Amino acid sequence: MKNPRLIALAAIILTSFNLRTAITALAPLVSEIRDDLGVSASLIGVLGMIPTAMFAVAAFALPSLKRKFTTSQLLMFAMLLTAAGQIIRVAGPASLLMVGTVFAMFAIGVTNVLLPIAVREYFPRHVGGMSTTYLVSFQIVQALAPTLAVPISQWATHVGLTGWRVSLGSWALLGLVAAISWIPLLSLQGARVVAAPSKVSLPVWKSSVGVGLGLMFGFTSFATYILMGFMPQMVGDPQLGAVLLGWWSILGLPLNILGPWLVTRFTNCFPMVVIASVMFLIGNGGFCLAPDVAPWLWATLSGLGPLAFPMALTLINIRAETSAGASALSSFGQGLGYTIACFGPLLTGFIVDATGSFRTIFVLFAVATLFVIRGGYFATRQVYVEKLLNR
Repeated sequence: MKNPRLIALAAIILTSFNLRTAITALAPLVSEIRDDLGVSASLIGVLGMIPTAMFAVAAFALPSLKRKFTTSQLLMFAMLLTAAGQIIRVAGPASLLMVGTVFAMFAIGVTNVLLPIAVREYFPRHVGGMSTTYLVSFQIVQALAPTLAVPISQWATHVGLTGWRVSLGSWALLGLVAAISWIPLLSLQGARVVAAPSKVSLPVWKSSVGVGLGLMFGFTSFATYILMGFMPQMVGDPQLGAVLLGWWSILGLPLNILGPWLVTRFTNCFPMVVIASVMFLIGNGGFCLAPDVAPWLWATLSGLGPLAFPMALTLINIRAETSAGASALSSFGQGLGYTIACFGPLLTGFIVDATGSFRTIFVLFAVATLFVIRGGYFATRQVYVEKLLNR
């Protein structure tokens, strides 16, 4: 095949478009969904928990899947399942909304873990640059999804359709396009472009780097998924909240450039983890304690805060000497991380139902910040996971 890396580049970018649109396109439509289906805030909290729960399940299941299929095959299947899940969840009652979300989020969870591996397999000498490329790509589309969600819904309602179903289901098209992009690579194992990967399974859970990455992933996602699920309700004005969520997502663009750059250029990037985490806490605290005072300021500080996430995605490859090490770090780090993260939206839903307020949620953000800093301390140290485990 001519230019497999060029095809892989296109496929990776198209796939990255699907990493968060199924989540961020939902939040601005929550009020419509609750009115149409008659569901409670607690159920919305459970719905917000499904993505991270499925991301964790997918991460832990991936090593078994990876032994049977190539990276390209798995990514194509994942994109098809993502599209199918998004269609199922808008096809009927609340039960189908839940079932379709489970399918779509499991597939996205597989994609979360595989994209760093695909980068290493196809672009081993350009890990930092390619990580930046797909992180920026997914961030752009993630920002567009909540911004377009309400206008698409309003248009669909105007022409006599159920607005939220058309708006939410329309993002399945991205999954179908991404699935098609992997077809030329199905017969080509990504690693054959470079070297055959090792089959050794590494117990990365015994290493400080593995646990540190899990904490960085987990508690950054713990906080961000609360925001993705509840920001429009925290502000009080769903339309303003949707715009703020879009702005918040756009602000991830400089982070997705800065994170890989810091990790690949500096021997000690831990101070930036601390600074960004404190900024994140201030912005999130503003949403909890004084949302109407300066919502744009809170959204800006919060949007510039989750630097730990792109850093952790890049560190998967930087902290491993082999493809096996990167694969093990990706599976365990994201598995542990998303297991932690799934409790963020769930706890938020229960607390809001019980108190009728978001003020208490500040405690969740504060705890998350402490653990991100602790995990970042271990994950940013100049070590390789293979050497730590062979001591």
